[in-house]
Amino acid sequence: MKHKLSRTAGFLAAVLALSGGLLAGFANRAEAQTILEDQGTLEPAQQEYSIEVEAGDVVAVVMSSEDFDTVLTLLGPDGEEVAFNDDFGGTLNSLIVYSVPVSGSYTVVTKSFDGQGGDYDLEVRPATEYEVSYSEAQISLQEGNYEAAISAYSQAIELEPENPEGYLGRADAYFGAAQAALEAEGQFLETPNDLPEEMREAIVADFEVAAELYEAEGDPFTAQSLREQIEYIETGEFPGPAEGGER
Repeated sequence: MKHKLSRTAGFLAAVLALSGGLLAGFANRAEAQTILEDQGTLEPAQQEYSIEVEAGDVVAVVMSSEDFDTVLTLLGPDGEEVAFNDDFGGTLNSLIVYSVPVSGSYTVVTKSFDGQGGDYDLEVRPATEYEVSYSEAQISLQEGNYEAAISAYSQAIELEPENPEGYLGRADAYFGAAQAALEAEGQFLETPNDLPEEMREAIVADFEVAAELYEAEGDPFTAQSLREQIEYIETGEFPGPAEGGER
């Protein structure tokens, strides 16, 4: 069974392990009509939904569940896979943002990662501007295009400054850019002290904002995890035990 690993924990693990125009148009969610909305119960298999969309549409397919790790696949009119998503935005939920190239009938396939069944919510609607920017950033990050990722995450932050995921994503992109720059010079990232000062300050700044936002949302665990990572990045040392016991 896959266990959720937050992006923030993944960042620290990467340091310790020494790891080595998406969509031109979008529709405002408040002004657009939902294409499909459903609540279902997934048996240990999969379910399919047919949707009719037009060329030029930019759609968001959103699947969420409190019972299982969701997986989404989008098939084109010819039955071939055109988009896929497992986890999105540091959660076990799924989101596909897709720019429709050809009008026709597309198929949304809902599944669970490990075959476990349960209740879920599914919605297909025009993508918001934030979703477009964030998805563009995610794709650029995965492709190793860190400059484009930083730009797209920054745009997402401007659109939703109270959403911590944009700050965490941009911190990931800063880290990737610094690591790539070192490797290009034949060097390796062995400790946080190897990060260029400017990049280290940028990562810490984004982590600090994200920690404050998570705390304001009532998630002190993630906020504390981020602050421990900030301490490690700034000092190169693991945070010590808290007073009165171990962390």
